[in-house]
Amino acid sequence: MFLAIAVETKQHPKNQNDYRVWYLEVDSSGQVVGVGVKTKQDMVENLFANYRKTGKSNWRAFQKGAERSTPVEIFDFVSMNMHENTHFGNLPSLSEFQGVLDTLQSRLELRSIA
Repeated sequence: MFLAIAVETKQHPKNQNDYRVWYLEVDSSGQVVGVGVKTKQDMVENLFANYRKTGKSNWRAFQKGAERSTPVEIFDFVSMNMHENTHFGNLPSLSEFQGVLDTLQSRLELRSIA
C-alpha cells in the first residue's frame, strides 16, 4: 500500500494539475518499507494497474487536518477542486510535512532534488 503524505506543486496557476506526491510504502503488516515520490501520471497508472490485479485501490491519503487516512480512487481524478492541491484532496506541502518530522525529532529530511 502507498500512503500519500505530502504534495509538491508547481507555483504557476496554469500548472495546478502538475504535481508530485510524496508517499510512504507500507507492507502488509503496517511497517513502512520505503519513501518515494510519484508524478500524478505515475500515480494514476499505478492505481489502474492495481485495480486490474486486485479490484481495489492501493493508495490512501492523509489530508490536512484529518485524523484518518482516506482511500484514493480513480474517479477522484475526473476533476479537481480549485481549493485543493491534488485531485484527491488537500495534502500538506513538503515543507509542512517536514515541520511535522522536525516536531517528532526524527532526524529525517525530505527534499526535492530534481
